[in-house]
Amino acid sequence: MRIGIDVGGTNTDSVLIDNNKIISSFKTNTSEDISSSVKLCISKVLQNQPKEKIKSIIIGTTHLINDLLERKNLSKTGVIRLCGPSTRLLKPLCDWPSDIKKTNTFITNFTDGGLEFDGREISAINKSEIQKLCEIYKKKNVESIAITGIFASVNPYQELEVRNIILNEMGIIPVSMSHQIGRIGLLERENATILNAMLSKSAKKTFANLTKIIIDLDLKSKIYITQNDGTMASINDALNYPIFSLSSGPTNSMRGAAFLSGIKDGIVIDIGGTSTDIGMLINNFPKESSIAVEFSGIRTNFRMADVLSIPLGGGSIINQEAPYLSHKSLGNLITTESLSFGGRTKTITDIFVNQNKSNFIAPNQNFKLSNDLIKSVEKEIYSKISIAVDKMKTDSKNIKAIVVGGGSFIIPKKLDGVDLIKFPEFGEVANAIGSSMAQISGYSEKVFSTTDLSRDEIIKISKNEAVQNAIKKGADQNTVEIIDLEEIPLSYLPSNAITIKTRAVGNIKSELN
Repeated sequence: MRIGIDVGGTNTDSVLIDNNKIISSFKTNTSEDISSSVKLCISKVLQNQPKEKIKSIIIGTTHLINDLLERKNLSKTGVIRLCGPSTRLLKPLCDWPSDIKKTNTFITNFTDGGLEFDGREISAINKSEIQKLCEIYKKKNVESIAITGIFASVNPYQELEVRNIILNEMGIIPVSMSHQIGRIGLLERENATILNAMLSKSAKKTFANLTKIIIDLDLKSKIYITQNDGTMASINDALNYPIFSLSSGPTNSMRGAAFLSGIKDGIVIDIGGTSTDIGMLINNFPKESSIAVEFSGIRTNFRMADVLSIPLGGGSIINQEAPYLSHKSLGNLITTESLSFGGRTKTITDIFVNQNKSNFIAPNQNFKLSNDLIKSVEKEIYSKISIAVDKMKTDSKNIKAIVVGGGSFIIPKKLDGVDLIKFPEFGEVANAIGSSMAQISGYSEKVFSTTDLSRDEIIKISKNEAVQNAIKKGADQNTVEIIDLEEIPLSYLPSNAITIKTRAVGNIKSELN
């Protein structure tokens, strides 16, 4: 048996699943400290259930992205670029928003090192240079370190060497290495590595609290954290690579929608209390973004679902004049401040409660809204969702749509470019179901020269590496399969260079034994 939990900005959802059968579910407002709502959810879905049968608890949380947006609980970070004389015109953090550079202290340095695309050294690592940096870091109370080497994803030995020097000089300190985090592309990979290092303090605070909940509830279950690509990681991996769990909520919803609807290929529309997330499903998994992903104005290039988020949800505030849909939402205050709950603020939920079209019985129904306002708001909702769907579609053909989320009742009956709109049972907790269905993944991305190896040999090497990476993380080798393989010729490099990206997934080993 598994428990899946998704902590959103408005609600925390939970579900108990046994052999792909939903046993119970529970939804509550997200508490300020997150831990309280998670603890309540686990307690509720476990009522009258044997605790010893709960093998795993899989949690998705927005806590990390919230800390980044609010610029709090971020680590003081030392940034090292292994580059020799190369790339020094563009400094680390050169494209970052000015406010984050002011609020979080960075110490950036260029050092000897770096590789050519084929693995030849630009220059060797200078041990004494790294040791001097460590002395500076200790004096300035640096809390985490980010290491990025030019073409380290081809061969990571220089980054590993520098990490070992740092650990010998400074003892236990979080060290992020770019070859484990980003893809080919120096600045985006460096940005992702720095972000990962910055989030180490936030991750420790968040995940340590989650571990404490399990102890308080006297559970023996293993805890996993969902990741941006629809898979999951152990608490230890989540602590080491918090950036991979930075925005897992939309991905969880898409995975849950695929499971509930039985539709493998289509578009998912997840309407919550604050926002609507829209993404494409391809073979049960979210379509992965092929371009640089921005977080809080910072360009990165790690694995991330291609999701479009728009400020539209059940808690969206209604303006006094057109355009009526505000970008602001009541969030978790909807149960106290909206008209439907006895408050004074008009929201989208109130529009539908007033017409008896909501999926719940509101405590307060003694209010009247004008027909003109209702029609105008519904027209704006139709326009916003239709435009967003059109942006996400990969061609002009009509497509199947799966609508989930607690605010799914606001969706129009018809949408342009959509053949079928399906509202699966338990859709209001699809994100928690997606968390519970997460698998363990393995990934490989490398640059190869086709001069030395044939195409078949290159693909075989890449597949084997992805599979082995999944097994190392705890996947059962009998269930691991390749779900994505991409070839990208690098025509600007000699030796017929090619990048191969491969992803494998598998079930948790411990649950099958």
